[in-house]
Amino acid sequence: MPALHSKMNQSRDPYRKNIGREPTAAFPMKAVYLRKFIFCHLAVLLLLLLPVCSHAAEGGTEKEVGGSLREELAYLLSFVGSDAAGSESFRVDRILTLMRFVTGAKDLHVLYHAGSFKGATSAYHEFDIHRSLSQILQLTYNPDIPAVVTMPASIRLSHWTDIDTPVQSLPKLWETLPVLKRPQFITGIEHIVNSPDQHSGAYFEYDLYRTLILLKHEGRPVLISLSRQKDVSDVGKKGVIIGADDNWDYLYTGQAGVNYAGLGWVKSYMYDSYSVSFYIETDAASPTVRFGVFKWLRAGWAGINLARPPHIFRGLKRFAHNFKTVLENPRFNDVSAVSRDFANIKSLSIEEQRKIIEGYLTEIEKKCRLERRLSEDQLNDLFKDRDYLNGLTKEERQSLIALEFVKNLLADAPTRALTYLPSKPNIDK
Repeated sequence: MPALHSKMNQSRDPYRKNIGREPTAAFPMKAVYLRKFIFCHLAVLLLLLLPVCSHAAEGGTEKEVGGSLREELAYLLSFVGSDAAGSESFRVDRILTLMRFVTGAKDLHVLYHAGSFKGATSAYHEFDIHRSLSQILQLTYNPDIPAVVTMPASIRLSHWTDIDTPVQSLPKLWETLPVLKRPQFITGIEHIVNSPDQHSGAYFEYDLYRTLILLKHEGRPVLISLSRQKDVSDVGKKGVIIGADDNWDYLYTGQAGVNYAGLGWVKSYMYDSYSVSFYIETDAASPTVRFGVFKWLRAGWAGINLARPPHIFRGLKRFAHNFKTVLENPRFNDVSAVSRDFANIKSLSIEEQRKIIEGYLTEIEKKCRLERRLSEDQLNDLFKDRDYLNGLTKEERQSLIALEFVKNLLADAPTRALTYLPSKPNIDK
């Protein structure tokens, strides 16, 4: 009878039928306003949390490039993607203004961008690399050298899953340069896992349509690299930057979310991205290559694009600093020796890989506890019973060891002693 009495009371009270349900379900109109309220306030909060780049700090201004440049950028982007134009329709004279812009003088206090493209926000950055284009190609588009080597603060993993060549491998473009008569096109799909964002800590996994165009213009070798994101990325996951970003020490938790206090639950995505990069050899004698990149990004949560030009620019500067640091280091002069070193790393047995990484993680755990970057529970989740080590895939292990090898090679490792990492792994093992 008590149960029956309870049911009868509920039937008389129009509000009691909503007991046990979400409050917003009982009041649908209030639910709409509540969602809008939360949505708007979180969007404002996240926008306030976005980093401000050095240009803004120095009082610089943003400037959109002219219409002719935007038209030439759109022309180039038509050559990447599932619906890309054929290489036979490519004409160098359609991008001359763009190449002049990349190699020309600019106001260093202006943050240039190309406006929006299909809802994605953009930024531009450029810098000079004191290497020939041939040397750069040997280090950056070499199937024997993993991408993490030259992009240690931007990439965790990178490999081409599809390439339009008979052997499904990147050709040795540096060997093509001396005999290049007409533009050479390489297209495919690249799978990326990037490194943790400096501000949110989030990292993403996604696929890119890629097109490489190798050509000569007025006797100078040029590489144009194009990318277009294939689909929405996997949900952003929590990463941790240990110490200074230049140490290249990162943890990847595998847990969805961001590292904002109180907002760890936010499910963020990279919805769309595009890039147009130029490598133009400006001085063969020195040698010098001007690298200029336009990047568009649409990323955020709940469909909101939170990317802004200063945020994108900061990411480009982070990439540029580390890219230049590696490429210009004289220890990378002998590319053949460097390639052999990384081939040796691939030959390490699982036991050898685990031993190297276990030593690395021991030092990282000490550093995490010292800096209090993670709670005790988080540290236990990652390091108890070697869970982090056991969760690494073969590719992740090799990438981590390659990164540690680069630190030793540059003599710019963190303060820990890396005595457990052999300087020359034994290829016979």
